[in-house]
Amino acid sequence: MVEVLVMVSLIAALSALAAPISRTMLTRSHAVNCASNLRQIGMATMMYASDYSMTLPVTTHQRRSGGLSWSLSLQPYASGNVTFKCADDEEKKRPYTYLINDFLTPNPAGAPDLDFSRLSKIQRPETTFLFAEASATYLNSDHFHFSDYRGHSIPPAAFAKQVAVERHGGKSNFLFTDGHVETLSWKEVQNRLKATGSRFVDPSNP
Repeated sequence: MVEVLVMVSLIAALSALAAPISRTMLTRSHAVNCASNLRQIGMATMMYASDYSMTLPVTTHQRRSGGLSWSLSLQPYASGNVTFKCADDEEKKRPYTYLINDFLTPNPAGAPDLDFSRLSKIQRPETTFLFAEASATYLNSDHFHFSDYRGHSIPPAAFAKQVAVERHGGKSNFLFTDGHVETLSWKEVQNRLKATGSRFVDPSNP
């Protein structure tokens, strides 16, 4: 009986130790899969752009004028292999986790001169993010709304309302306009937002 109790105690102790390790591994796995999703979206975006004079896909705003939201226009280039939903995104009402940076769409915020939807107009594509993960409370949109801050730094609190900056153990994934993906901590994101002349969000900064 004593041996049985000792064995049960050992099993309970090992289970208690294994639980946080298992959660950590699952979190890392989801973060890696999420980054992979974004890389695939990046590849689909580049294939789309090559068919449309190196122009990026549009959003629901341009859909009103005859265009298709990127969530539809990228489907033929995804070949059924791209997941638009992160496993750690628990919002059931939203069909996709990843949203496009509105600075990279035609005429954002009603500014005709602010059109970086053509790749050739983006001088440093490796510094400007194209897609990021939407926060749990940012719903009913296929794009972010940051272009209102044109020429001004975006307050971290305002950025965090739209982007899930700590979804993956305090970090989040970003697809950049040149196609590479970075997993950034919230502190790293804040540093990029605050940097003088930052093009992290706004490619028009000098």
